[in-house]
Amino acid sequence: MRRLALLITVLAFAGAVTRDVLTGEVHYFPGYAATIGLFGCIAIIVVSKWLGTVLLQRREDYYPNDIPADDQEDLRG
Repeated sequence: MRRLALLITVLAFAGAVTRDVLTGEVHYFPGYAATIGLFGCIAIIVVSKWLGTVLLQRREDYYPNDIPADDQEDLRG
């Protein structure tokens, strides 16, 4: 699955560069907009994964397992 996603990404990037070259819409270099978009998406993914790790994930022993069920307070009301 990763290989297919990488292949699609590379083909889309190559298509964007080819389109820029054929149409003459080169801003700074061929594929400039595609490069900005690709690295922007990669940055969003990396930052999102980091934030998920830092803010959402907890250690495996985060909740205490040593309190018997009878001694726990019933929070249902």
